[in-house]
Amino acid sequence: MLMQETYTYATHGIPLDLDVYTADDDFPDPSENPILLYFHPGGLAGGSRACIPPWLVQVCHQRKWPLISPSYRLLPQAGAKGLLEDAEAAYNFAQTWGASVSGSKRPVIVGGASAGFFMATLIAYHVKPPPVALLCVTGIPSFRHPFFSSSKLLTPVPIKVEEIARYLNAPAEVGIIDAYNESTFHVYQILPTGQKNEKYTRPSRPAAVSSNADIVPRDCLYDYWLYQNAYLDLVGEVDPGFEWAKEDSDGDKIKDWPLSIFIQGDADTDVSIDVTTHAVECLGPDKAKLCLARGAPHLFEATSFLEDEPPGMSAVREAINLLDTHIQSRI
Repeated sequence: MLMQETYTYATHGIPLDLDVYTADDDFPDPSENPILLYFHPGGLAGGSRACIPPWLVQVCHQRKWPLISPSYRLLPQAGAKGLLEDAEAAYNFAQTWGASVSGSKRPVIVGGASAGFFMATLIAYHVKPPPVALLCVTGIPSFRHPFFSSSKLLTPVPIKVEEIARYLNAPAEVGIIDAYNESTFHVYQILPTGQKNEKYTRPSRPAAVSSNADIVPRDCLYDYWLYQNAYLDLVGEVDPGFEWAKEDSDGDKIKDWPLSIFIQGDADTDVSIDVTTHAVECLGPDKAKLCLARGAPHLFEATSFLEDEPPGMSAVREAINLLDTHIQSRI
């Protein structure tokens, strides 16, 4: 069956935990079997390490790839360098998890959804050795794209600073969501075979537990900062963009860059498809593959299983096939 273990991977002002998902009989050779490190969505301002799409857990479980989902400090308290520090620490943990017998670092696939993928690109650009592959799920490769300076309004009216001031003035924290949220993954959603558990029922929110529906959620800082064109001020210090890839088309940086597989919906209003296509074009066809989900919105697959057929899941399966082929050629 699927097992979940929690570890503290770093203390950067506050303890930072991660969850490792493995099968109870999962003991492959670490030098030959990759691990997948996944950064949760939430605009770098919300979400939780429990926000893992079930299909991704199935993919890892069926291939005996350990899956790691870390918490990381949120903006604005983390700052750009803090995000990189947390990403690197989680990556270092992933490289050495279960590899104590062989003593060698294990290959790591780094993925992320939405702004979580930005954490993955930080690792690919700033940390050595690079990951064996990147997996982008309706993600943000960089905040240097013009979309993030276009005053894009996602809410009916602009969010007022007093509505989100509590988050701006709070101490450092990581994202947390409750067990009742449909985006929260539970191990019992997956059968020991790796298939969807059709009998699983998510716990209902007790009537006495308030959902705070009248309070602007923390992850709405994304909407606020997007409209204020503030993201580059927040993360630009560590965000190189992707123009360098065109300028360095024959250099060591692009040669070392891992194959990057992008799953993207063409009906995504939260993150323009142009953000993804620009990164793909800059990296070129040898380093980037785009799996386009027709008619699919942002995070269209967030609660889906491999057996499900919502719009866009064919793009997910295409991406998995590309990843399988690449990993088989590398390991």
